[in-house]
Amino acid sequence: MSRAATHLERIAGLRAALARAGMDIALLWQSRDLLYYTGSTEPGMLAVWAGGEHLFVRGSLERVAQASGLPADRLTPERDHGRIFSVTRDLAGLGDQAVVGGELDLTPVNWFRQWQALMPGWEWRDATPLVLAQRMIKDAGEIAAMTHACAVAEAGQRAALAALAEGISELELAAAVEDAQRRAGHEGEFFMRLPDFFMARGMVASGEGFADNTGVALSITGQGLSPAVPAGPSRRPVRRGQPVLLDIPAQVNGYHADFARSYLVGEPDETLRRADAALGQIFVIMAESIRPGQTWADCYHQAFAEARRLGAGDGFQALPGGKVLPYIGHGVGLELNEPPLVGPRNQGPVQSGVVLAMEMHLLLDQGRGLKFEDMLVVEDEGGRYLSTIPRRLICKPI
Repeated sequence: MSRAATHLERIAGLRAALARAGMDIALLWQSRDLLYYTGSTEPGMLAVWAGGEHLFVRGSLERVAQASGLPADRLTPERDHGRIFSVTRDLAGLGDQAVVGGELDLTPVNWFRQWQALMPGWEWRDATPLVLAQRMIKDAGEIAAMTHACAVAEAGQRAALAALAEGISELELAAAVEDAQRRAGHEGEFFMRLPDFFMARGMVASGEGFADNTGVALSITGQGLSPAVPAGPSRRPVRRGQPVLLDIPAQVNGYHADFARSYLVGEPDETLRRADAALGQIFVIMAESIRPGQTWADCYHQAFAEARRLGAGDGFQALPGGKVLPYIGHGVGLELNEPPLVGPRNQGPVQSGVVLAMEMHLLLDQGRGLKFEDMLVVEDEGGRYLSTIPRRLICKPI
């Protein structure tokens, strides 16, 4: 399928979703949504209605025309929201009364108040759930892009193994990973659909640092270098016999790989060997069993049942203080965290074409732990991991 056909087909899918939701038009400005529907992230606003679509461009019209699959007659240079709304109203034949879908999860309050003053007869509703539901199912090109991103993430993991040694700091390990990923094509950024989200470019935690959770994210966060960014690698040195978690994503051509492995300097003790075998087996079982016909909650409960069967139930997804991580995986795509959340309350149906980051860990004694995270595409016959590095503890002999 050509670039233009892909983008126009996606816009047609949004148009159908708007009709089902009772919305007359969508007005989208967020960069990842613009990339999905137009192929460009130049600042602008995309209008989609029953009879057409139009992209109003704040940046370079020439660059948008080169990147976008939209015909040239549907591109207009315009920065002023008032003029955008006025032109859109006339193009769509809306009049002064309309039900308008916007990305209300991210739209600044000041923008929204301005929009309401400009068009007092428009009723605004949140179109983000429609957009994310459509983006949740990946096409072959998107899956190929995330496979490429996995290869870039793996380049970082190989560099980590080469650099790993007793006494190296978490920060130095992170730098080795990030350098290798950038050289392999990582675009140097990852995207989260959250206001004021902050973290280092990824996370490293060694020894008792596996139990670090500073509140920036639900799962293991690492300590970071200071209270200014209390997440990511610290200057803690790696010690022999203490697992090291490397959870550093990569992003290529807009698509992410959320990827983690655990490493060890020296040989594992019996506790680590048992945990390694159990966690690896849970990953195998989940890939074999996940398929349409289940709910996401079914998958979550199955993973916990498998952990209990293997004698690893107490530490599975456990967090300090007796808490339990309320998911075993999440969607990935143009943003690092997307629907679905594979958790106990998600009764949505498992669907082919979803790409998940299966994110599972065991919290062990003395704050130690093991975590693997890998990209899995759901297919009719089950799940298929996109990476080539085994989901096992990776040991470096002394």
